[in-house]
Amino acid sequence: MLAIAVTTAAAYMAPHAAAPAIQRRAPQGAVAMAGNKKIYGVDAVEYDTGLFEVREVEISKPPVSLLKRIGELKVATTVSELGLLSTLEENGVFSKLENAGAFSLAEKALPTIESLGLLSLFEELLDVECGTIFTAANFLIVFAPAIFTLQICGFLPFPEGPVVPLELLTFAGTLAGGVALWITAYIIGVLQGD
Repeated sequence: MLAIAVTTAAAYMAPHAAAPAIQRRAPQGAVAMAGNKKIYGVDAVEYDTGLFEVREVEISKPPVSLLKRIGELKVATTVSELGLLSTLEENGVFSKLENAGAFSLAEKALPTIESLGLLSLFEELLDVECGTIFTAANFLIVFAPAIFTLQICGFLPFPEGPVVPLELLTFAGTLAGGVALWITAYIIGVLQGD
């Protein structure tokens, strides 16, 4: 009995101060759902005794630096090598867009984009896992067909009267929003390197 007590006392070791945890690289308060995962890390507490400490460590993806990632993807070089802008100019695409008023429309849309904060929203979405954005986009895209299917099967009534245009407008809005969000998720996935 005394041998067990001595062995137990010799094996006991006071709690060791934990090693510093891996710090998140994303700024505090930012949406940082991008690929957080927990792993088990093993640290040798004392090398001579052979004791190890197992801890759960959270590792998150580093935030995406937009301009650096565009440079890594060599977007400008690819556009230059393909001669995309020259081809568009030779085919008169820019003059057709100018005649159609696309540039003035884009110029008028810039203050709206700025007031809605779309660029800062895109920047914040860079730290969100692109799969989460794809999920939201797919939900918006499938919303109208799902409601229509439920109406056909008799689970939901068909709209009548003044509700019909409201439902069509809602369906068009969710479809357009879903497609825009899907394209955004695809671009974010490319920028995140997924």
